[in-house]
Amino acid sequence: MSLLQRPSLSWQGPGRREFIVLMALMTALDAFSIDGMLPALAVMAVELDVRVDNHRQFIITSIFFGFALGVVIYGFLADSIGRRKPALAGFVIYAIGTMVCMFSDTFSWLIGGRVLQGLGSAGPYVLATTIIRDRFEGREMAQVISLIMMIFIGVPMIAPFVGQGLLLITGWRGIFTALLLFGVATMLWFWWRQPETLPVARRKRVSASVVLSSMRTVASDAPTRLYVLALGLVTGAFIAYLSTGQQVFQEIYGLGTRFPLAFASLASIFGLACYCNSRWVESLGMATLVRRALVAVVGVSAVAVLCFWVMSNHLPLWLWIAYMAAIKFCFGLLFGNLTTLALESMGHIAGSASSLINATSKILAIALASVIGAWLDMTVMPVVLGFGILAALALWVTHRAALLRAVTTHV
Repeated sequence: MSLLQRPSLSWQGPGRREFIVLMALMTALDAFSIDGMLPALAVMAVELDVRVDNHRQFIITSIFFGFALGVVIYGFLADSIGRRKPALAGFVIYAIGTMVCMFSDTFSWLIGGRVLQGLGSAGPYVLATTIIRDRFEGREMAQVISLIMMIFIGVPMIAPFVGQGLLLITGWRGIFTALLLFGVATMLWFWWRQPETLPVARRKRVSASVVLSSMRTVASDAPTRLYVLALGLVTGAFIAYLSTGQQVFQEIYGLGTRFPLAFASLASIFGLACYCNSRWVESLGMATLVRRALVAVVGVSAVAVLCFWVMSNHLPLWLWIAYMAAIKFCFGLLFGNLTTLALESMGHIAGSASSLINATSKILAIALASVIGAWLDMTVMPVVLGFGILAALALWVTHRAALLRAVTTHV
């Protein structure tokens, strides 16, 4: 019997609650690999002789780069050979990348391992999104995604504490050991419980013409293009927050080992917003929630810039926490809705569309986050400006997308 096949017991698959938890863990693999490393960035930079402070951000952005490469591959494979095999292959690649990181003795090897981690974790993430799309659609899909993100947000809440604890007890390599165990456990659960959701009759042969056709389908839909651009803008600001988080909290504000507490508190705000989104999306709709969240991000960022100027080019810690709490709540209303809006008219090519949307938005986001991170000095203003400017652009883009979709819907 192939390892890619489940043992021949009762094959009913997970119920709704188990399904949501399993999909949340699959999507959280990448997040655990990011947030669990944050407390260790300074130590890793010293041990691996990283001489430019802002280069430690590459430990975070490199995994996003591998992720962006992987999502294209997994999406097309998902539509060709089904959902299970690509997901399991991704878990295996992730495990290999994690072991490379565990035994790295140079910064280059570490970055290479992180790229492999991103390449591998893209499989479970993309396939989880695709499997969700197989089972749900429209506002129900947005609700399920929001519930999954509410569970998934527990990882950013506990991962920095786990990372900090392992750093103190075992060193930064012990964090990668924990990541390996988490990945293997999730892989076994998926292998045992999740059935294939793409019937053989609906599978498509992978070829250059198929890839180009899917790319044309996504690119030719103007609202989809604009929502992908908006997702990239929003994600860019969020990646910048993650990649600079250790420097901001531990060095600018001097929190030291208290950094995980601040990070987890803000992550809980994100989880609350995801829960609220799951309740509000049915009555208000995705586009309305996106618009209101982006307006709020622009508004609070403008207030933060004003406070920075009034307070002699410095935001006190309490004001930074308050600002980021508002931002995190808004972002909890954005990711699930923007993803759903981008995929809304792509149900017939769910796997490939999901991969193209994720890859395009992530590549754009990495570039934007790198620019913001390079500007980081001993103030948080580059991050604040990044949030405000990118949210303003996303607001304009989503407004255009909503108008175009309304026109095409009534034609």
